[in-house]
Amino acid sequence: MYRQFRMARKSKTQQLTEGIAGQHLALSVAAHLARTQLIPDPLKVYDGQHLTDTLDVVGLALARTAPLHVIDPAAGEPRQLTQAELDGAVAKRGATTLVLRDGRSLGGVSIKRSDLRQAIAILKAVGLPELTPVAAPSKAAEPAPRGNGDEVRARFAELEKLLTPPLFPAQVDRAKAGAVWIARHAPHGRVANLAMQLMSALHETRGTEEIPGGFRMALARLRAALQESESAGRLN
Repeated sequence: MYRQFRMARKSKTQQLTEGIAGQHLALSVAAHLARTQLIPDPLKVYDGQHLTDTLDVVGLALARTAPLHVIDPAAGEPRQLTQAELDGAVAKRGATTLVLRDGRSLGGVSIKRSDLRQAIAILKAVGLPELTPVAAPSKAAEPAPRGNGDEVRARFAELEKLLTPPLFPAQVDRAKAGAVWIARHAPHGRVANLAMQLMSALHETRGTEEIPGGFRMALARLRAALQESESAGRLN
């Protein structure tokens, strides 16, 4: 009887935990929460415009790193935005609006609480140059170092080998570190964004799980982007 009670209680606790993790937060709220953990002094705000611009930067970084959702008018339920929709999107008005590449403006965009925690961890590891405090004119900040095409390709080849089955935790950790390196040193933004998405997928699937649409899809997208960049001569 006591054991059944404990199992029922554990089940309810687990359901509550999963329910909280699956809660949707508005992108603007998520950007506020992420901002407090991603910048050195979150209480230092120069003015309202500075805060709005910062939230737009954080909102866009979340869009590049984690799944976002919007209410489907037909079903009345949240649906996940596709990668095609998110490519080229820009956060506006303090991350309250997401403007897609085709000009559509989406309000009410949301992110799951569990995805937000994961995205913050990834962005802390990768860094967000746009949030780096502006240095005084006499001490101008050096631009972030970028890897050349050969270095990026070599790191990706190593990453692919690490993600060849059978997988072990140490391999997955090294693959995550490789994805972080590519995100930091990629010559252009799309490759960096896809490297962050790969890291996110590795976290989400815990690396060793083989599930449809898991990290292998993110790996394939990153491979395709690198090949496209090389063909276009942008990876040199």
